[in-house]
Amino acid sequence: MISLAAGTVLDAGPAQVLQAASSAGYDAAGLRVDPASVSLAEAARLRRQADDSGLAVLDVEVVRLRPDSHLDDQRRLLDLAEALGARFLLTVSEHRDEAATAAGLTRLHEAARGHTTRIALEFMRFTGVPTLAAALALLDGNGLADAVVVVDALHLHRAGEPPEDLAAVPAERIGYVQLCDAPAHAPQGLDALSWEARHDRLAPGEGALPLSRLLAQVGPAVPLSVEVQSDRLTARSDHLSRARHLLAGTRRVLASAGRPGRSAI
Repeated sequence: MISLAAGTVLDAGPAQVLQAASSAGYDAAGLRVDPASVSLAEAARLRRQADDSGLAVLDVEVVRLRPDSHLDDQRRLLDLAEALGARFLLTVSEHRDEAATAAGLTRLHEAARGHTTRIALEFMRFTGVPTLAAALALLDGNGLADAVVVVDALHLHRAGEPPEDLAAVPAERIGYVQLCDAPAHAPQGLDALSWEARHDRLAPGEGALPLSRLLAQVGPAVPLSVEVQSDRLTARSDHLSRARHLLAGTRRVLASAGRPGRSAI
């Protein structure tokens, strides 16, 4: 499964994201929704649009665990994700205290009990969960059996963790992989790393990340989400053109890694 990530097309609303994903030839899409402005009825309409287009909704963004976050807001987003039929609810931590991250993640995990949508924790060097190892330790150390880790190609590389580290991770712990590209050398400082991740990614195949090695470590059943947040691409292309360009690059990377560019949903 190849999914169009919400972060790639932040200039498009959820309905436009689904339209772009369908028109470009993706299998799925990720949606960023505002629980304060999107109703359950609107989520149901979006799900019908996805179903009618033959798309899965891979993930919904984003729960930010931080000191001022409220579980009620998180529950609303979880309910919207469930209404959308999303497989995963993308979650990041902005706490600096590991215990606070664990407590917030545990509460969210409990709130998701009985839902089909699973909590997906993303690690990033500049957040409260900086590495793959830290993400796995949080899940395993707090008994969060139904939660998974999101593996972003950029964040894995910037954490200094080689793709081969994934060989020791149980398959059920990896929810999906986010694909993009970047120069081999990291910018200096956490602020610069954050800027790169949110504004300056490259299309798959246009940088130096070890994407073939990463793909070799995950099975074909693991969905791939194409997440390329790029100010340059956004400035020179609309969201549909961007989606098509990035899917073409992703398929070339898959072909060079000996993987099919498309699989059954």
